[in-house]
Amino acid sequence: MKKKYQVFISSTYADLKEERMAVTQCLLDNDCIPVGMEQFPASGMSQMEYIKKMLDDCDYYILILAGRYGTLDKDGIGFTEKEFDYACQKNIPIMSFVFEDSSLIPNGKSEQTDLGKKKLAAFRKKVCDSRMVNFHTNIDQLKANVATSINKCIRDFPAIGWVRRDGFLNNNVDIENEISNYLETHTISEDEIKTLFTDTTEGLQIITSTRYSNPKKSGQFTFDYSNNNGEFTIGYDKNTFVTKWSKASNTSIYAYKDGTGIIAIARIKAPAELQDALNYPCDFSSRCRTPQIGDIIIWKNEHGNYAGTKIISIKDDTRGADHDELTCEYIIYN
Repeated sequence: MKKKYQVFISSTYADLKEERMAVTQCLLDNDCIPVGMEQFPASGMSQMEYIKKMLDDCDYYILILAGRYGTLDKDGIGFTEKEFDYACQKNIPIMSFVFEDSSLIPNGKSEQTDLGKKKLAAFRKKVCDSRMVNFHTNIDQLKANVATSINKCIRDFPAIGWVRRDGFLNNNVDIENEISNYLETHTISEDEIKTLFTDTTEGLQIITSTRYSNPKKSGQFTFDYSNNNGEFTIGYDKNTFVTKWSKASNTSIYAYKDGTGIIAIARIKAPAELQDALNYPCDFSSRCRTPQIGDIIIWKNEHGNYAGTKIISIKDDTRGADHDELTCEYIIYN
Protein backbone atom coordinates (compact mmCIF):
# COMPACT_ATOMS: atom_id res chain seq x y z
CA MET A 1 0.00 0.00 0.00
CA LYS A 2 1.28 3.45 -0.90
CA LYS A 3 1.37 5.72 2.14
CA LYS A 4 1.46 9.47 2.57
CA TYR A 5 3.02 10.86 5.73
CA GLN A 6 1.78 13.91 7.63
CA VAL A 7 4.56 16.36 8.53
CA PHE A 8 4.20 19.26 10.98
CA ILE A 9 6.11 22.43 10.00
CA SER A 10 7.16 24.44 13.04
CA SER A 11 8.73 27.91 12.89
CA THR A 12 8.10 31.56 13.52
CA TYR A 13 5.81 32.89 10.83
CA ALA A 14 6.23 36.45 9.55
CA ASP A 15 10.01 36.22 9.04
CA LEU A 16 9.96 32.75 7.46
CA LYS A 17 7.00 32.85 5.06
CA GLU A 18 9.16 32.09 2.01
CA GLU A 19 10.96 29.28 3.80
CA ARG A 20 7.68 27.75 4.95
CA MET A 21 6.30 27.88 1.40
CA ALA A 22 9.48 26.24 0.06
CA VAL A 23 9.36 23.45 2.65
CA THR A 24 5.63 22.94 2.04
CA GLN A 25 6.22 22.52 -1.69
CA CYS A 26 9.15 20.18 -1.05
CA LEU A 27 6.97 17.96 1.15
CA LEU A 28 4.20 17.90 -1.46
CA ASP A 29 6.77 16.93 -4.11
CA ASN A 30 7.76 14.01 -1.88
CA ASP A 31 4.16 12.79 -1.43
CA CYS A 32 3.87 14.11 2.12
CA ILE A 33 1.04 16.06 3.73
CA PRO A 34 2.33 19.34 5.22
CA VAL A 35 0.63 20.66 8.35
CA GLY A 36 1.21 24.12 9.78
CA MET A 37 -0.33 27.21 11.25
CA GLU A 38 -1.54 28.23 7.80
CA GLN A 39 -4.16 25.48 8.04
CA PHE A 40 -5.33 26.29 11.59
CA PRO A 41 -9.04 27.23 11.62
CA ALA A 42 -10.83 29.39 14.14
CA SER A 43 -11.43 27.20 17.18
CA GLY A 44 -12.70 27.35 20.73
CA MET A 45 -9.56 25.50 21.85
CA SER A 46 -6.49 27.35 23.06
CA GLN A 47 -3.71 27.70 20.49
CA MET A 48 -1.45 25.20 22.24
CA GLU A 49 -4.28 22.70 22.72
CA TYR A 50 -4.98 22.79 18.99
CA ILE A 51 -1.27 22.52 18.15
CA LYS A 52 -0.98 19.40 20.32
CA LYS A 53 -4.04 17.90 18.64
CA MET A 54 -2.48 18.45 15.21
CA LEU A 55 0.90 17.11 16.32
CA ASP A 56 -0.72 13.95 17.68
CA ASP A 57 -1.88 13.14 14.15
CA CYS A 58 1.50 13.82 12.51
CA ASP A 59 4.13 11.24 11.60
CA TYR A 60 7.11 13.60 11.47
CA TYR A 61 8.10 17.07 12.69
CA ILE A 62 10.17 19.76 10.93
CA LEU A 63 11.64 22.77 12.75
CA ILE A 64 12.91 25.82 10.85
CA LEU A 65 14.90 28.16 13.08
CA ALA A 66 16.38 31.49 12.02
CA GLY A 67 16.57 34.93 13.66
CA ARG A 68 13.42 35.18 15.76
CA TYR A 69 12.23 33.39 18.88
CA GLY A 70 8.57 34.08 18.18
CA THR A 71 5.32 34.72 20.00
CA LEU A 72 5.23 33.85 23.69
CA ASP A 73 2.54 31.86 25.45
CA LYS A 74 1.19 33.03 28.80
CA ASP A 75 4.00 31.24 30.66
CA GLY A 76 6.70 33.13 28.76
CA ILE A 77 7.75 30.21 26.55
CA GLY A 78 7.45 30.63 22.79
CA PHE A 79 4.95 28.56 20.82
CA THR A 80 7.68 27.30 18.48
CA GLU A 81 9.74 26.02 21.42
CA LYS A 82 6.62 24.43 22.94
CA GLU A 83 5.91 22.64 19.66
CA PHE A 84 9.48 21.32 19.64
CA ASP A 85 9.24 20.18 23.27
CA TYR A 86 5.92 18.42 22.64
CA ALA A 87 7.31 16.61 19.58
CA CYS A 88 10.23 15.43 21.75
CA GLN A 89 7.84 14.34 24.49
CA LYS A 90 5.70 12.34 22.03
CA ASN A 91 8.80 10.82 20.39
CA ILE A 92 7.83 12.14 16.97
CA PRO A 93 10.86 11.91 14.63
CA ILE A 94 12.32 15.42 14.40
CA MET A 95 14.20 17.15 11.56
CA SER A 96 15.74 20.51 12.50
CA PHE A 97 16.87 23.06 9.92
CA VAL A 98 18.80 25.99 11.39
CA PHE A 99 20.06 29.11 9.59
CA GLU A 100 23.82 28.78 9.97
CA ASP A 101 25.11 32.36 10.30
CA SER A 102 22.79 34.59 12.32
CA SER A 103 24.88 37.65 11.38
CA LEU A 104 23.61 37.32 7.80
CA ILE A 105 19.96 37.54 8.82
CA PRO A 106 18.42 40.96 7.97
CA ASN A 107 17.79 43.18 10.96
CA GLY A 108 14.05 43.19 10.29
CA LYS A 109 13.97 39.40 10.67
CA SER A 110 15.98 39.28 13.91
CA GLU A 111 15.11 39.62 17.57
CA GLN A 112 15.26 43.25 18.68
CA THR A 113 15.18 42.88 22.46
CA ASP A 114 17.78 41.46 24.81
CA LEU A 115 15.18 39.08 26.25
CA GLY A 116 14.25 37.81 22.79
CA LYS A 117 17.89 37.29 21.84
CA LYS A 118 18.53 35.43 25.09
CA LYS A 119 15.54 33.13 24.61
CA LEU A 120 16.49 32.47 20.96
CA ALA A 121 20.09 31.61 21.89
CA ALA A 122 18.94 29.19 24.59
CA PHE A 123 16.41 27.54 22.27
CA ARG A 124 18.97 27.24 19.46
CA LYS A 125 21.42 25.58 21.87
CA LYS A 126 18.71 23.15 23.04
CA VAL A 127 17.92 22.18 19.45
CA CYS A 128 21.55 21.78 18.38
CA ASP A 129 22.53 19.85 21.51
CA SER A 130 19.64 17.40 21.52
CA ARG A 131 19.19 16.50 17.85
CA MET A 132 21.06 16.12 14.57
CA VAL A 133 20.73 19.50 12.84
CA ASN A 134 20.91 20.55 9.19
CA PHE A 135 22.36 24.02 8.62
CA HIS A 136 21.62 26.25 5.64
CA THR A 137 22.38 29.77 4.42
CA ASN A 138 19.69 30.15 1.74
CA ILE A 139 16.35 28.73 0.65
CA ASP A 140 17.84 26.48 -2.04
CA GLN A 141 20.03 24.78 0.55
CA LEU A 142 17.04 24.47 2.86
CA LYS A 143 14.94 22.76 0.17
CA ALA A 144 17.75 20.34 -0.68
CA ASN A 145 18.27 19.49 2.98
CA VAL A 146 14.55 18.90 3.53
CA ALA A 147 14.23 16.64 0.47
CA THR A 148 17.16 14.51 1.62
CA SER A 149 16.14 14.42 5.27
CA ILE A 150 12.47 13.54 4.82
CA ASN A 151 13.28 10.52 2.65
CA LYS A 152 15.96 9.32 5.07
CA CYS A 153 13.66 9.85 8.05
CA ILE A 154 10.85 7.86 6.43
CA ARG A 155 13.31 5.07 5.67
CA ASP A 156 14.94 5.03 9.12
CA PHE A 157 11.82 5.68 11.21
CA PRO A 158 8.80 4.12 9.45
CA ALA A 159 5.54 5.66 10.63
CA ILE A 160 1.84 4.79 10.39
CA GLY A 161 1.04 7.23 7.58
CA TRP A 162 -2.17 7.59 5.60
CA VAL A 163 -3.55 5.22 2.97
CA ARG A 164 -6.21 5.84 0.33
CA ARG A 165 -9.37 3.94 1.19
CA ASP A 166 -9.44 2.13 -2.16
CA GLY A 167 -5.85 0.99 -1.66
CA PHE A 168 -6.73 -0.29 1.79
CA LEU A 169 -9.74 -2.18 0.44
CA ASN A 170 -7.66 -3.72 -2.35
CA ASN A 171 -5.11 -4.85 0.20
CA ASN A 172 -7.89 -6.41 2.29
CA VAL A 173 -9.00 -8.38 -0.77
CA ASP A 174 -5.45 -9.71 -1.19
CA ILE A 175 -5.33 -10.72 2.47
CA GLU A 176 -8.71 -12.46 2.22
CA ASN A 177 -7.50 -14.38 -0.84
CA GLU A 178 -4.38 -15.48 1.03
CA ILE A 179 -6.50 -16.66 3.97
CA SER A 180 -8.83 -18.54 1.63
CA ASN A 181 -5.91 -20.25 -0.12
CA TYR A 182 -4.37 -21.16 3.23
CA LEU A 183 -7.60 -22.70 4.49
CA GLU A 184 -7.99 -24.74 1.30
CA THR A 185 -4.56 -26.30 1.75
CA HIS A 186 -4.55 -26.61 5.55
CA THR A 187 -8.09 -27.80 6.35
CA ILE A 188 -8.70 -31.41 7.36
CA SER A 189 -11.95 -33.33 7.15
CA GLU A 190 -14.19 -34.39 10.03
CA ASP A 191 -13.19 -38.03 9.48
CA GLU A 192 -9.51 -37.10 9.74
CA ILE A 193 -10.19 -35.28 13.01
CA LYS A 194 -11.99 -38.34 14.41
CA THR A 195 -9.07 -40.52 13.38
CA LEU A 196 -6.65 -38.25 15.18
CA PHE A 197 -8.59 -38.52 18.44
CA THR A 198 -9.33 -42.24 18.24
CA ASP A 199 -5.76 -43.32 17.43
CA THR A 200 -3.87 -44.68 20.41
CA THR A 201 -1.27 -42.46 22.01
CA GLU A 202 0.41 -45.31 23.85
CA GLY A 203 4.19 -45.06 23.65
CA LEU A 204 4.11 -41.43 22.52
CA GLN A 205 5.83 -38.73 24.53
CA ILE A 206 3.50 -35.81 25.12
CA ILE A 207 5.43 -32.54 25.01
CA THR A 208 4.12 -29.30 26.42
CA SER A 209 5.77 -26.04 25.50
CA THR A 210 6.00 -22.78 27.42
CA ARG A 211 5.08 -19.60 25.61
CA TYR A 212 7.73 -16.92 25.46
CA SER A 213 5.79 -14.45 23.33
CA ASN A 214 2.52 -12.57 23.11
CA PRO A 215 1.62 -10.86 19.81
CA LYS A 216 -1.09 -8.63 21.30
CA LYS A 217 -0.49 -4.86 21.58
CA SER A 218 -1.21 -4.82 25.30
CA GLY A 219 -1.70 -7.27 28.12
CA GLN A 220 0.25 -9.13 30.79
CA PHE A 221 2.88 -11.83 30.66
CA THR A 222 4.49 -14.14 33.22
CA PHE A 223 7.55 -16.27 32.46
CA ASP A 224 10.59 -17.92 34.01
CA TYR A 225 13.37 -15.49 33.15
CA SER A 226 16.06 -18.12 33.83
CA ASN A 227 14.89 -19.91 30.66
CA ASN A 228 14.79 -18.91 26.97
CA ASN A 229 17.92 -16.78 27.44
CA GLY A 230 15.86 -14.46 29.63
CA GLU A 231 13.81 -13.24 26.64
CA PHE A 232 10.09 -12.62 26.25
CA THR A 233 8.75 -11.21 22.96
CA ILE A 234 5.74 -8.91 22.70
CA GLY A 235 4.01 -7.60 19.58
CA TYR A 236 4.60 -8.53 15.96
CA ASP A 237 6.00 -7.21 12.68
CA LYS A 238 7.47 -3.70 13.10
CA ASN A 239 5.98 -3.56 16.59
CA THR A 240 8.02 -6.53 17.82
CA PHE A 241 9.98 -6.10 21.04
CA VAL A 242 12.31 -8.82 22.36
CA THR A 243 12.55 -7.92 26.04
CA LYS A 244 15.54 -9.39 27.88
CA TRP A 245 15.95 -9.89 31.65
CA SER A 246 18.20 -11.47 34.25
CA LYS A 247 18.29 -12.06 38.00
CA ALA A 248 18.92 -9.18 40.42
CA SER A 249 16.76 -9.79 43.53
CA ASN A 250 13.18 -10.51 44.56
CA THR A 251 12.35 -6.78 44.39
CA SER A 252 14.34 -5.75 41.30
CA ILE A 253 15.53 -7.23 38.02
CA TYR A 254 18.04 -6.40 35.28
CA ALA A 255 16.62 -5.30 31.91
CA TYR A 256 18.86 -5.20 28.83
CA LYS A 257 18.69 -3.69 25.35
CA ASP A 258 20.39 -6.84 23.98
CA GLY A 259 17.24 -8.43 22.54
CA THR A 260 17.07 -8.72 18.76
CA GLY A 261 15.90 -5.44 17.22
CA ILE A 262 16.03 -3.44 20.46
CA ILE A 263 18.20 -0.32 20.15
CA ALA A 264 17.55 1.48 23.45
CA ILE A 265 15.84 1.18 26.83
CA ALA A 266 14.91 3.64 29.57
CA ARG A 267 13.63 3.28 33.14
CA ILE A 268 10.77 5.30 34.59
CA LYS A 269 10.53 5.07 38.35
CA ALA A 270 7.25 4.41 40.16
CA PRO A 271 4.71 5.79 40.58
CA ALA A 272 3.92 6.06 36.87
CA GLU A 273 1.01 4.97 34.69
CA LEU A 274 1.89 2.66 31.81
CA GLN A 275 -0.41 4.48 29.38
CA ASP A 276 1.31 7.82 30.06
CA ALA A 277 4.90 6.58 30.37
CA LEU A 278 6.11 8.23 27.16
CA ASN A 279 5.18 11.61 28.62
CA TYR A 280 7.96 11.23 31.19
CA PRO A 281 11.60 12.14 30.43
CA CYS A 282 13.36 9.06 29.06
CA ASP A 283 17.11 8.46 29.37
CA PHE A 284 18.14 5.94 26.70
CA SER A 285 21.88 6.18 27.37
CA SER A 286 22.47 2.85 29.18
CA ARG A 287 22.55 -0.75 27.96
CA CYS A 288 21.20 -2.11 31.26
CA ARG A 289 18.59 -0.82 33.71
CA THR A 290 17.56 -2.18 37.11
CA PRO A 291 13.82 -1.58 37.57
CA GLN A 292 12.08 -2.34 40.85
CA ILE A 293 8.51 -3.52 41.31
CA GLY A 294 6.21 -0.77 40.03
CA ASP A 295 8.84 0.74 37.71
CA ILE A 296 8.42 0.88 33.93
CA ILE A 297 10.94 -0.02 31.23
CA ILE A 298 10.52 1.75 27.87
CA TRP A 299 11.80 -0.28 24.91
CA LYS A 300 12.68 1.31 21.53
CA ASN A 301 13.08 -0.99 18.54
CA GLU A 302 14.93 -0.63 15.25
CA HIS A 303 11.79 0.68 13.53
CA GLY A 304 11.53 3.65 15.91
CA ASN A 305 8.54 2.22 17.76
CA TYR A 306 8.09 2.07 21.52
CA ALA A 307 6.70 -0.32 24.13
CA GLY A 308 6.42 -0.14 27.90
CA THR A 309 6.59 -2.94 30.49
CA LYS A 310 5.56 -2.35 34.10
CA ILE A 311 7.05 -4.68 36.71
CA ILE A 312 4.21 -6.34 38.67
CA SER A 313 6.03 -9.08 40.58
CA ILE A 314 9.41 -10.81 40.74
CA LYS A 315 10.32 -14.26 42.09
CA ASP A 316 13.92 -15.28 42.79
CA ASP A 317 14.77 -18.92 43.50
CA THR A 318 17.80 -17.86 45.56
CA ARG A 319 15.57 -15.89 47.92
CA GLY A 320 12.92 -18.40 48.95
CA ALA A 321 10.89 -18.83 45.75
CA ASP A 322 10.60 -22.26 44.12
CA HIS A 323 11.51 -20.81 40.71
CA ASP A 324 12.44 -17.57 38.93
CA GLU A 325 9.45 -15.68 37.59
CA LEU A 326 8.69 -12.20 36.23
CA THR A 327 5.21 -10.74 35.72
CA CYS A 328 4.73 -7.54 33.71
CA GLU A 329 1.90 -5.50 32.29
CA TYR A 330 2.79 -4.11 28.89
CA ILE A 331 1.60 -1.81 26.12
CA ILE A 332 2.88 -1.10 22.62
CA TYR A 333 2.45 2.60 21.92
CA ASN A 334 2.58 2.67 18.11
